[in-house]
Amino acid sequence: MKMRLVTILVLSLALGLAGACGGGGGGGGGNSLGPDDIIIMFGNSITHRGPWSALFPNNTILNYGVDGNTTSQMLARIGTALAKNPKVICIMGGINDLIQGGSASSAYSNLAQIVSKSQAAGVIVIMQSTLHTGLGYPNSATINQKVTQLNNLLSSMANARNATWLNLNSSMAEDGYLKTKFLLSDNLHLNSEGYSHWAGRLNDALP
Repeated sequence: MKMRLVTILVLSLALGLAGACGGGGGGGGGNSLGPDDIIIMFGNSITHRGPWSALFPNNTILNYGVDGNTTSQMLARIGTALAKNPKVICIMGGINDLIQGGSASSAYSNLAQIVSKSQAAGVIVIMQSTLHTGLGYPNSATINQKVTQLNNLLSSMANARNATWLNLNSSMAEDGYLKTKFLLSDNLHLNSEGYSHWAGRLNDALP
């Protein structure tokens, strides 16, 4: 009897995760992309650490996140990503710029150029909000004020350029800080629950 209950619990958890992530096959969202439609995840370490292929098993998804990347470094390598001829590119960046003392306007300028280059190549752009840090991250209040400034600029740009705006902070943050349940102990990077939630939101935003 005990073994049966454990089996039911494991199956329920697996089904719940598949529903949250969409499994790359819809999952209540709009993802109708086929295996030949390449999706690129483009960003820094927060993107790089995501298990995207596992979260979207029915899609072809390439991880172009690089640890420590600033938006200027992302801009310098966007051509390499676009050379893969993706159908969709999902962009997130800027937190490293702001942590290092950079301005929201400077990060915005680089990200706007990445969007322009992607759209000029005929790629569908999903502009994802820069995530807030957790409350326990050093200087988090000042950093997160800049994150909000950057996201306001990115939201306006995405709407003006007919790119999809995915505001992850609307469900992952509270009172200007990322929720603890989505974070590792460094208060910056995401845990498995954070990536599962992100994947579910992203699946709804994909064409």
